[in-house]
Amino acid sequence: MAKGIEKDAVEFFRQCYDEYAKSLVNFACARLRNKRDCSEDCVQEAFMVFYNRLKSGERFEYPRAFLYRTLDQIIKKQQSKISTEEKYTLSLDDPDIHIDLAAQEAVDYEKYIRLLEEKLDKQELFFYTEKYVNGKKIEQIAKEAGLSVGAVTMRLSRLRKKLKKELEELII
Repeated sequence: MAKGIEKDAVEFFRQCYDEYAKSLVNFACARLRNKRDCSEDCVQEAFMVFYNRLKSGERFEYPRAFLYRTLDQIIKKQQSKISTEEKYTLSLDDPDIHIDLAAQEAVDYEKYIRLLEEKLDKQELFFYTEKYVNGKKIEQIAKEAGLSVGAVTMRLSRLRKKLKKELEELII
């Protein structure tokens, strides 16, 4: 690409960025349930696509429309990724196993560790350690255990319920 054309493309890119970036982030935030960092990443990715196309010599009569369409596709991919992660991610903060935060201060952690060792069988202790101590993803645990993701998800769900019950008894 000739220097003059490249310079024009960069200037056009800057103008478009200044003019559309803020509204694109707001659009992405609305679509991604106010996940600002994720929204900003998606907008940056859309602008990278736009920049690369400009750099290759493409001209845009309607750059705003191109940016919104590109961002929309990126958001759809991101939503799919988020949905998959949420589907396979379990949290100790799940509402069905909620334990009051005030109760945490009443827990004797040495007793809790003993409780884990006494009440959990080897397999439950493995799942607990891998997920909550080592922070591994369910897919990784499933692969290591030779089980399906669904099986590991169910076992972790049962494990959390069991721990909730045991922890409530420990607090009382």
